[in-house]
Amino acid sequence: MELMTKLKDMIPWKRKPVDTHEVMSLRDDINQLFDRFLMSPLETGWSRFAGGGSGIEMDETDEHVLLRADIPGLDPKHLNVTVRPGMLHVSYEDEREWRDGNGEGRGRRYTAFHRSVALPDGVDVSKTEAACKHGVLAVRIPWTPEAKDRSRRIVVSVE
Repeated sequence: MELMTKLKDMIPWKRKPVDTHEVMSLRDDINQLFDRFLMSPLETGWSRFAGGGSGIEMDETDEHVLLRADIPGLDPKHLNVTVRPGMLHVSYEDEREWRDGNGEGRGRRYTAFHRSVALPDGVDVSKTEAACKHGVLAVRIPWTPEAKDRSRRIVVSVE
C-alpha cells in the first residue's frame, strides 16, 4: 500500500480538480473565437451586441421609444425594418459579385443578419418611423395616448 502512495506522488501528470468557472470561461472564449472567425466583415457593427442582447439600444422618453443601432458600411436600401405589437424586427441581406479590371479575379460576398427586440406595452406601432443617417439606424415609436396617461413622474423626497 505504501508503494502505491509513493507511485501516485511520483506521477507528474496526476489529475488535479478543474473548477467549473474555468471550463465555462474556456467555452466562452472558444465561442467568441468562432463568432469572430465566421462573421462577415460587414457585420462588425452588430458583433459587439451579441450575447448582451439584440444589438439594438432602446431608450424611453415621455413621448416615444427610440431604438438605435450602429450599421457602419451597410447599404440602408437593403435594410428591412418591420414592427408588430410587442416586437421590432431588423434584417439585412445583400449579395455582391465583383470582378477585377482584367477579368482574372472574381468573387461573391453574401451578408445577412436578423435581430428582434421586444417592445414595451403601450407603443403605437402604426406610427413607427425609421431613418438611417451616418451609419446609425434610428427607429422612433410613439406611446399611445392611454400609455402616456398611465405614466407619471414620481418626485423623490430627500430626508
